Amino acid sequence: MRLFFFGSLMDLDLLSVVLDRPLDGVVLQPARLLGFDRRRAKGESFPVIVRQPGGAVDGALVHGLGWGDLDRVQYFEGEDYRLRPFPVAADDVRVEAHMFIATDKLRPDDAPWDFERWRLEEKPFALAVATELMASYGTLSAAEIDPHWPAMVERAWARLRDAKPLPQRRRVRS
Repeated sequence: MRLFFFGSLMDLDLLSVVLDRPLDGVVLQPARLLGFDRRRAKGESFPVIVRQPGGAVDGALVHGLGWGDLDRVQYFEGEDYRLRPFPVAADDVRVEAHMFIATDKLRPDDAPWDFERWRLEEKPFALAVATELMASYGTLSAAEIDPHWPAMVERAWARLRDAKPLPQRRRVRS
């Protein structure tokens, strides 16, 4: 099954945390979803897509995922997204792929969602939260996450707060 990612899972570090493995054999190919726009989910740091005539969403067509990987990605996406087939354009060819579409639980904001901005401003927290969330994979179902979510977020903030920067190497004059 080919997946199309249009949000934070395009980031290889985050994808590796979600899959809990190195990304050997996983290839992300540039692709585009036509007729849509990418917006920030209201009150969240991740995106949703909305129909937009003439719009286009750049993303990645993902190859090399197994069924276990797909199960982990579905767990990460949770009950706010559903997997649906859509045609995407990759290398000027239209191909069928599956992507995670927001359910009615999520509403789009007026603000666009920008991948590079997310990487610069929100990625460290997203990695910490994903680490907390994926630690519950196999022990909690996606439906059981909600009561545990505030504690996961708190632990993620603590992980970032307590992270010690690596010491700077001083240049020694010769």
